Amino acid sequence: MAADRLHRGHPHHRPGRPLQAAGLLDAWITPHGELNLPGHDTLAEATFTHPAHGSSLLHVLRPEPDIPVPEQRVPQLLAGIAYGTRLPTDHPAAIGADGSWRLAAATGTWNKPEPAHIGALARHRARQRHIAHLTEQLTHVHTVIAALDTDIRTLADRRTRLDADLAARPPRTDLETTLRAWDRAEEGLGARNDAVHAAASHLEDREADVTHAMRTLSTLSAQHSLPTDRQLLTDLTTALNTFQETASLWADALMTFTSAQDRSTTAHAQAERSREAAHEQEEQATQAEAEALSLAATLQAVESTAGEDFRHVATRISALRTERNTCRNHVTTTHTQLRSLERRMATLEATVAQDTKDRDEAARIRDRAAHRLRHLCLTGLTDDAGLTLQLTAHDGARATLDAARTTAARWPNLPHEPRHLGDALNRLSEAIHEARQHLGRRADLDLQADDDAHIFTASMDGLRVGATGLLDTLTAERDSSRQDITTAERRLFDQPLTGDTRRHLAARIRQANELVDKMNGHLERVRTASNVAVRLVWQIHPDLPPGTKAARELLLKDPDRITDEDREALHTFFRGRIEEAKAKNTAATWEEQLSEVLDYTAWHQFVVKLDRTGGTDWQLLTKKLHGALSGGEKAIALHLPLFAAVAAHHEAVPHAPRLILLDEVFVGVDTTNRGQVFTLLSALDLDLMLTSDHEWCTYRELPGIAIHQLITGTDGDDAVTSARFVWNGTGIHPDDTPETSA
Repeated sequence: MAADRLHRGHPHHRPGRPLQAAGLLDAWITPHGELNLPGHDTLAEATFTHPAHGSSLLHVLRPEPDIPVPEQRVPQLLAGIAYGTRLPTDHPAAIGADGSWRLAAATGTWNKPEPAHIGALARHRARQRHIAHLTEQLTHVHTVIAALDTDIRTLADRRTRLDADLAARPPRTDLETTLRAWDRAEEGLGARNDAVHAAASHLEDREADVTHAMRTLSTLSAQHSLPTDRQLLTDLTTALNTFQETASLWADALMTFTSAQDRSTTAHAQAERSREAAHEQEEQATQAEAEALSLAATLQAVESTAGEDFRHVATRISALRTERNTCRNHVTTTHTQLRSLERRMATLEATVAQDTKDRDEAARIRDRAAHRLRHLCLTGLTDDAGLTLQLTAHDGARATLDAARTTAARWPNLPHEPRHLGDALNRLSEAIHEARQHLGRRADLDLQADDDAHIFTASMDGLRVGATGLLDTLTAERDSSRQDITTAERRLFDQPLTGDTRRHLAARIRQANELVDKMNGHLERVRTASNVAVRLVWQIHPDLPPGTKAARELLLKDPDRITDEDREALHTFFRGRIEEAKAKNTAATWEEQLSEVLDYTAWHQFVVKLDRTGGTDWQLLTKKLHGALSGGEKAIALHLPLFAAVAAHHEAVPHAPRLILLDEVFVGVDTTNRGQVFTLLSALDLDLMLTSDHEWCTYRELPGIAIHQLITGTDGDDAVTSARFVWNGTGIHPDDTPETSA
């Protein structure tokens, strides 16, 4: 039972104003003290009231008879609310006749001209007002029904005329065939126009080349006193070629003659020398013949006088002479070998001396290198390089050599030319500079030159350490800081994930999903004659970690259903995103890092899918699939997602101009699909501006568009103006005779 089931005990008492201001006028009183209604409402419970001292509402109000509430409950409630001419001060719930009220610590006043809820007269007035309002509404409804009946009759007449027009219309097959032929002819005309424009441009380029060549020809003709006529130039070229061939033959003959003349002179001189040599040989032959005759006579005389002993002695002398010649040859050979050995010994002695010097120098270099290596090991350079070499200042050459070989085996292909070392030093300097910016005052980084090496050191808390020591210290601090996250801090981190931030993220993601579904609903209305349609898919980016999709689902999950495992998964996901943001170093402050981490748009990507089977086989639109489409299908697959993207972009500012500009609109798209595309543009509420040399946008799917036809002047006049027409969905009308569509 509501409070409006009460009667006023006296007409001068008006408790309705303060009761309505305090919210008690609309409070419910139930038989059992319970209220189960959808939504929110107010319940007045009599068991919690205390009787007021003095006057109360029970003195000025009484319940109506036959109410469903027990008789003692309403009087008990009214007795617990104090009442007076002015607001009583000795009771927590009080009502004043002047419009003032108090409920515990809340108090206020209100006024209205007459009672509207409590009392039979107030209810009668309310019923009269409601009856008058309903009568006015019925009158308006009857008026609307009469107007609708008129419209129905008008529409019936239009339907009759349209049916007659439809019956008298020629077959649509011939019209569609003609329209397709018209579209193909337009496409062919466009291709031919492009070819003609390209040929004309090519012709202009060639004419410019010809003009330039003619000027060059005239200049060269004037410089060399030559004709410019093609025939004369051809004759001159022929004569020059003939002269060139004749000159070549003459030059070849001259070279042959000169060569023959040189050979003749050489042969004549050689013949003279041969004649003189023959004469000398002839004289020598004559002398030799005379000597031979004399020696033969002497030999004959000796042989005739000498005996057998002489021949034996002569044979022995001949053998000794042969042996002597052999010994001489051996001595000569031995002397030659001896001189060669002496030279070889001198060379070897010089080599030994040089090798001794090189050995001593190499030993000095080795000792210096060994000392240098031991020094670098003592400075901690090997630890920074990740080598476990235990070298001291007292280690010998063998231990140092083994350490050097170990180091060389660790990096066998590392380039160590001076330019490589210079590049490495530059990179190290840049890395140290960047590390200084990150570490700040936590560590003092320094790069000191030590002879031919540069040693990196860092000062932390008064201690100097190398790169390895710095890394170990920072790693330990990082691990310690991670372990220092307490339960309170984790709870503080969980608050955004279960509070306003989570709700905001979930709401934005749901809004984006609804917007994508809305755009796909528009896109599904456009399907080509070959049954091709496109849609947008907003999905998790494949390059993100696998847990991104699960985290997105947890964000959309009801907070009351999130378990501890879900919270741990969300915590792990956002902690990883924060560490990733830190590693990228794209945010300077914690707020910027959180903004980057909670940027849900970076978690998703848009892809376009295409269907040819009536919505049962959606395929990802790739370059290969797009290349296999026809010209009109390619235009549909490219334009529709762009239109949806523009419309979605303007959703953020609903009252902004939704302008889209198109040039040579929908080339290659057939008439039916053009009408569907214009339906999509109208549904997306885009402000379209387009240019075309043949498209007037006269489609029944388009409710209206303004058309400006450019008109050029005649008789040499360069002025350009435009004639404006309006398409209203049924026909084209000039701008100066506006008509309204039927």
